[in-house]
Amino acid sequence: MINVDLSGRQSMKYLSKFHKRLKQLREDKHLTEDDISVICQVDVSVVKAWESQQGDKRCFPTIDNLIDLCLKTGTPLEALLELKYEHDDDEQLELPGLAFIDEHDVNLSLDHLQKEIEKLLPTDDELELLKRYRRSDEENKKLILQLMT
Repeated sequence: MINVDLSGRQSMKYLSKFHKRLKQLREDKHLTEDDISVICQVDVSVVKAWESQQGDKRCFPTIDNLIDLCLKTGTPLEALLELKYEHDDDEQLELPGLAFIDEHDVNLSLDHLQKEIEKLLPTDDELELLKRYRRSDEENKKLILQLMT
């Protein structure tokens, strides 16, 4: 959860209409605030703060929350974010947890994020080792762990 003062010169413009778009998403998909809290694994009070009409009480989701929301509801990211601005020369804060390669192209950033995630995925050999370990009995599991330490 990100708390940001939108009254300052630099703001998170891409989230300026998030509260309205989230509420519209909930209405369109017949979801409650509780449903959204489960999807994003946050407390319902956080969802209420995301949708708050009062700017001083509003907070914003993290990139993880946004990704969960998009993937689990089948909603494109651009449906929740404000990607077009009246003044392109205005400063804007970066999306928390995501460094923009090209601030006008979220897709490049998402591709970069996907590559970073793929680096963390196990290889085929690692998956095979894990499968064999899981099929082993308790005694063999202990032996395998002893070999690895």
